[in-house]
Amino acid sequence: MSARRWLPRSLYGRNLLLIVGLILCAEIGAALAFHLLIQMPRIERLGELSEKYLGVLSTAIAHMPPGERERFSQQLQQPDGTVLISRQAPANLVRPNALLTRLALERLQRHLGERAQLVWSEQPRPRLWIASQIGDETWWLGLDAGALGGARLALAFGILLATTLLAALGASLIQRNIHRPLKTLEQAAAGLADGHFPVVHLADAPSEIAHLAAAFDSMARQLEAGERERGIMLAGISHDLRTPLAKLRLAVEILHASGEEELLQGMVRNIAAADQIIDQFIDFARLDSAETPTVCDAEELLRDIVASFATSRLVIAPVATDLPLLPCRPVALRRAIANLLGNALKYSADEVAIRLECQGENLHFCIVDRGPGIPESEQARLRQPFTRLAPARGGPAGAGLGLAIVERIMRMHAGRLELHNLPQGGLEAELILPGLNPERA
Repeated sequence: MSARRWLPRSLYGRNLLLIVGLILCAEIGAALAFHLLIQMPRIERLGELSEKYLGVLSTAIAHMPPGERERFSQQLQQPDGTVLISRQAPANLVRPNALLTRLALERLQRHLGERAQLVWSEQPRPRLWIASQIGDETWWLGLDAGALGGARLALAFGILLATTLLAALGASLIQRNIHRPLKTLEQAAAGLADGHFPVVHLADAPSEIAHLAAAFDSMARQLEAGERERGIMLAGISHDLRTPLAKLRLAVEILHASGEEELLQGMVRNIAAADQIIDQFIDFARLDSAETPTVCDAEELLRDIVASFATSRLVIAPVATDLPLLPCRPVALRRAIANLLGNALKYSADEVAIRLECQGENLHFCIVDRGPGIPESEQARLRQPFTRLAPARGGPAGAGLGLAIVERIMRMHAGRLELHNLPQGGLEAELILPGLNPERA
């Protein structure tokens, strides 16, 4: 299995894992250095000291009368108790609890060979006892072995563990301080993608991230200014076009008496098409206007929109009674639903079915027509402003802003627009919006 399969997917997790791994490698290296440079030389010196005392004791006892052996052994002992010599087996012999102590005794045993027997006592302090047969007597050499005792080794490794945990905690805090501003930037980028223009100030972040945040904020302000200018331009153009269109409509009404009915009807249709395009311009330009979000009844909102069309071709399916409330910008959401209903009526001569239902915590507005549908390869392109489909579905005039308006309104509501071509023909346009959780209300 590749190492990438089990690595965390987030940059925060990967960096933290890398830092902790480096710290653990450093601590393991320190433990190995302690063992090789400190513990091993201690064991070797203890072995050499043991051989020295055993050699002197064996040589002296072999050439001394029995009466002088005890006095000589007392002289070899150290006043501070680091070296003890006795012909009596020591008390309180135990098996060392610490693994490293047992390993050290095994190494000493191999060093001294079979002529000596090694045992251990903990009281009153850690001591290594070496039993050696000298002549017809067994002598016990006791050496202070506090350096090999489990307490000191446990303290050493406890310190290593504590420093590892502290280093890992410090690494986590450092990584969190780096990750927090990056997360803020990520959320700001997501908001910008949804059509918002967030303000990003990260003066207390690391200098590199602070400079990146400042550049991002400058870009967002420029995009906001461009979007505002675009809206003003579209609104201005739409307003300027309305005046000559109104004059043309008045001229058509005056010319109505001339009897050129077919020509006049064509002019009326063209004026209506131009008026519709201007309405789309105005709708698209006003999407950025601040509308206060509120909570509304989704069924009531839908029925009001359907009633405004005044046609029997719109059929609303039965609606459940336990639908959650809908937090929304009502004017913008009405515009989105009305655009989809208008398109469905325009491109289909049959009934248009409307379904409102709740799935999980989301409300779904589904509009189904029996028109020619939209090829899947064209659906993403048609969500962009000023794009239209080929004549297969695009006979009536328009500015190519219908789906673009719906798409932007869905982003304003943290929802989404989905388009599905039906197997039996037709298109299902589905608006998915988050409902209001009663526990959060």
